[in-house]
Amino acid sequence: MTIDTPLSVPASRPVRPPRLRPARFADYPQIHIVESTFFPDSLSDADRRGLFEDNPLWPRLAGTWPIGWVLEDADGRIVGSLNNIPSSYRIDGEERLCANGHCWAVLEEYRGYATMLMDELFNQEQPDLLVSAKVGSDATPVWSAYARRVPVGDWGKAAYAITRYHGFARTALQIKRIPLAAVVAPPLALALRVKDALTTRSLPGGPRSVEFAEGDGFDARFDAFWWELVEQNPGMLLGVRDSAALRWHYGVPMRAKRVWVLTATRGGLLRAYCVLKLHLRPTGVRSLKLVDYQSVEPDVDLLPGLLTMALRRSAVENCSVLEHHGCGIPRMRSFDELAPYRVDKPSWSFYYCATDPTFEARLAEPGVWDPSEYDGDSSYK
Repeated sequence: MTIDTPLSVPASRPVRPPRLRPARFADYPQIHIVESTFFPDSLSDADRRGLFEDNPLWPRLAGTWPIGWVLEDADGRIVGSLNNIPSSYRIDGEERLCANGHCWAVLEEYRGYATMLMDELFNQEQPDLLVSAKVGSDATPVWSAYARRVPVGDWGKAAYAITRYHGFARTALQIKRIPLAAVVAPPLALALRVKDALTTRSLPGGPRSVEFAEGDGFDARFDAFWWELVEQNPGMLLGVRDSAALRWHYGVPMRAKRVWVLTATRGGLLRAYCVLKLHLRPTGVRSLKLVDYQSVEPDVDLLPGLLTMALRRSAVENCSVLEHHGCGIPRMRSFDELAPYRVDKPSWSFYYCATDPTFEARLAEPGVWDPSEYDGDSSYK
């Protein structure tokens, strides 16, 4: 859930409280105005609508699933909103329906009523669970009250490798307001490059029988791959990743040409893939983020071969860093070893909540999880 609004100090309440009601597609122009106050990358009305109407789940959920909620003032003006996007998971041979909150935004004078929207999100009866891998620091008190931290990985940190040293050094110096940044940047960039060359582990080559390539989307190979992944991990909670779900999930950034799909195949069969997404950090650093990595070869680590391509793509796209959020995740060990730098995030970002106590207890087991930023709404845009 993308939550950047300053909720830590509620504003004084207006004379007349707002009215809470379910959102409608017709509300999107007003919702966009509210969201744009806080989120410069707020989705267009068409893209927002596509998160529902293009969703593979929508044919059976339309008419029963709330697309979100809004707060209205006395004049019928929308002053707050929260989107409610459905997604599908599998575990123990069953489908589990998930609710992903997206863009919790409330105008300042109505901030004291913001939790009314979150109450609706968490008190739904239809979903089996709620997941967010993008909880902002101002939303942490709310998520901590309703939900639990994911028990795998350190989601208070991100790892990164520098891919364009001069650009990284110049931006870092500017952020720290170092005088003569343009003069100091070249020697700093050289020092960082030498340090990394001496201390960072080189990526091993991939198996000769595996072909590594950059794809242009999600074809039928991803369907076979998905069911093989499910068969190998029956007791693991996995967000559905068949071709239809992937095309929908990454639809917005793919149309904007901000997503790259790297694949590893053997004998024409997909054995592993990762998804990269272009990301402009608030500091101005242009980065390539590794959103998700999946493999059906448990005895062979195919991530290094994919990372070799990812590093090249990052440089081609003029990105200063290749990054991954969440450290210490077992299948991402190769990235942690490649990326020597760590940054503390403003807060722990990955939370979950189940509506059934038995399922909640099941999700407390670390072995159930394979978390990534594919979960929740982290990579919808």
